[in-house]
Parts: sequence; structure tokens; C-alpha cells
Amino acid sequence: MEPFAILFMCAGFIGLYFLRFRVGFPSSYSLLPFQSGILYRRGIPVRVVSPGRHRVFLGREKIVFLDTRPIEVKVESRAVGLVDGATAFYGFAASARVHDVQKAIHASGSYSELPAFVTLCVAREVLGRCNAEEVKLEQMRLNDEIRNRCSSRLAEAGFELLSFGFTGVSVVSRTEM
Repeated sequence: MEPFAILFMCAGFIGLYFLRFRVGFPSSYSLLPFQSGILYRRGIPVRVVSPGRHRVFLGREKIVFLDTRPIEVKVESRAVGLVDGATAFYGFAASARVHDVQKAIHASGSYSELPAFVTLCVAREVLGRCNAEEVKLEQMRLNDEIRNRCSSRLAEAGFELLSFGFTGVSVVSRTEM
């Protein structure tokens, strides 16, 4: 080979090497049937990606993915003070799933803990506004009220509430303590 051809080939290889750093190294992600995600290009969300194989350029693009299967929440042995000074001990079971991927990813740092946080906060808020008689006699109404409030708050964060129900509710008055 002539020296000029060798020099030209070396320059071409060096050019390709530096071009790869600018464009990125090709790679791919495989999302399982129960996963979904968002493709980011240079930190900007480009599109929602569904299950399957997706080609990305490392250093320039990234896929943040999440699990779309239902998230089960079970809370037992919680206590809340009631308006009349009594204490309500309660537990509940709920489930939610991701409905809007973009909202769910941007709603919190850990999307899988959001349904537990919302259901616990709403249950404490609703029960805390009641007195002992309301908690004892109107559990179905309280259950429906908590379910409705949780549904609307989770919908704002990209989730769908599938179920909510008390596993146990008991009231202890100040005189019984």
C-alpha cells in the first residue's frame, strides 16, 4: 500500500472514532410486556416507548422505564386521633396501576411508593375529621369517601386506583385507655 492510502485510512478511523463520541455508541433496551417508559434525548423527553426493543445512542439518549403491573398496598395497625379525643386503629388494602407513564415518572422520585403514600395520607385525613360514633357506624361511607379522594389524587399523578377497602377498624375512647 502507498503511504498516502495508509494515512487516509488512519485519518478516516480517527474521524469515525471521534464522531462516535459526538453521536454516541449504539445500544438497545428491551422493555418487557409489562414495562413502559420515556425516551429522553439530551435530557428532553421525546416520546413514550412501549414494550419491545428500542435502539438508543449512549451518551445522548436514555430510556427511563417503569413497571405497569398493579401496585399492591397493605397497611396494618395504624392509629389516628379523632376529633372527640378517641383513637381509631385501622388497616386497609389497596391497589393501583400506572395509567399515564409521563405523569407517573415525573410525579415523584419513586413512583412505586406514591400509591401507598397517597392512600395513607387520605385515610388519615378523612378519619381524623370524624368522631368515634361516625367511625363505628359509617364505615362504608368513609370507605367510599377515601376511595373517591384517592382516585382523584392518584389520577393527577398518572395512576388509576383499582381497589380500596378497610381490613379492620376499631375505636378506643380515652376512658378505655
